[in-house]
Amino acid sequence: MILSSIAGAFALLSTGVAAAPSSSQFEKRADCSGKKFHSFDAPNCWDGVYDLSTNYYTQGPKNDPKTPRVYNFELTNITIAPDGVPRSVLAINGQIPGPTIFADWGDTVVVNVKNSLDYAGTAIHFHGIRQNHTIGQDGVASITQCPIPGEGQTQTYTWVATQYGTSWYHSHYAVQAWDGVFGAIVIRGPASAQYHEENDLGALMLGDWTHQTADSLLETANVSGGSVTLQNGLINGTNTYKTGENTTVGKRFEMTFEKDKLHRIRFINTAIDTMYNLYFDDHEMQVMSADFVAIEPFTTKNLSIAIGQRYDVIVKGSGSALKSWFRAVPKQYCGGQLEPGQDVRGIVRYKGAEPGKPAEKDPSELPNWDDPDYNRCRDVLMTNLKPSLQINLKDVPAKFQPEHDLTWKDQYTPLNDTHSIIDWRINEVPYFTAWEYPVIQQILDGNNTFDPRQHIIKVDSARKWVYALIRVSQGTSHPIHLHGHDFYILGQSSEEFNPDTFVPQTVNPPRRDVAMVDGSGGYIAIAFETDNPGAWLLHCHIGWHTSEGMALTFLEHEEQIKGLVDAGKLTDQCGKWKTFAAAKGIKQHDSGV
Repeated sequence: MILSSIAGAFALLSTGVAAAPSSSQFEKRADCSGKKFHSFDAPNCWDGVYDLSTNYYTQGPKNDPKTPRVYNFELTNITIAPDGVPRSVLAINGQIPGPTIFADWGDTVVVNVKNSLDYAGTAIHFHGIRQNHTIGQDGVASITQCPIPGEGQTQTYTWVATQYGTSWYHSHYAVQAWDGVFGAIVIRGPASAQYHEENDLGALMLGDWTHQTADSLLETANVSGGSVTLQNGLINGTNTYKTGENTTVGKRFEMTFEKDKLHRIRFINTAIDTMYNLYFDDHEMQVMSADFVAIEPFTTKNLSIAIGQRYDVIVKGSGSALKSWFRAVPKQYCGGQLEPGQDVRGIVRYKGAEPGKPAEKDPSELPNWDDPDYNRCRDVLMTNLKPSLQINLKDVPAKFQPEHDLTWKDQYTPLNDTHSIIDWRINEVPYFTAWEYPVIQQILDGNNTFDPRQHIIKVDSARKWVYALIRVSQGTSHPIHLHGHDFYILGQSSEEFNPDTFVPQTVNPPRRDVAMVDGSGGYIAIAFETDNPGAWLLHCHIGWHTSEGMALTFLEHEEQIKGLVDAGKLTDQCGKWKTFAAAKGIKQHDSGV
């Protein structure tokens, strides 16, 4: 069932701004009794048993684990020029992005990682994969494992695709992800909208890019206030770069459309510090999923996507122009900025169209990208994110009183007369945990003496609901990401939280694993159920901020974790890491995650 998706992916490789109700062509729902998935005639069906209405948090297909999807990754240090400017990168199997992981809903996925770097460790996290009762596979250095040592040492990750949709994997070791250690995950399953499967164009990964390594810029970010100038942005690992007034290097990303066909495109924001507006000239988008949650489709011309978020969209081939631009426009108020004169664009080319660039639009035909409405760091409106699988919350107090009131802020420590060192904090705690002694190892050792900087929040009661209020005390907005769970969004606003007037949304609230907290004094109220034992990181997904301490760990059902982890393998790898780090003189200079 996966072959046509892979073919579509190869075709890709060669805001809350007003949204309209979905058109009738996207409202078709088949009776799935005994019926299997067809992307146009029965998109909501799957295998005759499970379908779009299946509660994938508690049930779903279980494909034969003896025939897993197996991927072999090798990390190496190479020199390439994604935007025409050569630089040293860290690549998986010699490419950026790394190979896409394809699977079907219910598949077991095995990823064998070989670290051939000679000076650094690594750990691979599968973003959004809930790792249901597989905490040891979450791939977070200093939480679930010691780093994989370099010089050819290995680790195998095994997990089950309990949900379907689009995501990505990336290194969770320092800021290594933004030097090239990332790639897409595509898990096929039912869909809430029709499309033509031969026009599933696969993952479209949006990133920002520097001509120095992210690792070398981390010190600059620490001193400057958490932000650095980013030279460029990339679409699936490529873009042009203007080196002078009349000189451009690199090449534009291209995708192929067909007239009247319904194209599925899987957007992923992999940036270190950039939130984007997504816009197709001459086309509209039908948004059909947010992160790993299928939603009732809505129509929009412009789509806001925060770091770590994913949106699957359907774009009908209008054919009004045989060549047109796709634009990824950075939001000006949201962290990193590109160099003046650079832009992030790709080409939509219809089959049979002549080579060459599309015609340029008159500015009057495009949104005013300088308008504040396009630059605020806000998510797609909650009213547009209606999960297709409806889950209503019960027993939420009418007067919302969160157990965990979490304020995110920065703290400056003077370095000299002109500069300060910055760390990011949650409730005044800058996060730190050690690579060589991960949280899971502490639990296996029976060591409950956690360092206050590990910011451990214990949740021990079975099937309990955790309620958290997250707000920001200064003007920076943050994309928050929770490992191990989809969280329910009970409320989200750019205004100050008022407990006397706040009414939590309990009827089919949005669910996802990344959401924005507005920096203008706003908040987000979330809930999740404690049904997955583990040590689950909650952190800002701006790479600099995570490294600088903006994180905490929910320790869920601590007593069950020992039975879910291979203690021998964990201990053995930690021993090898300590030996490697000592031999190479590797010192930890960040939060550990």
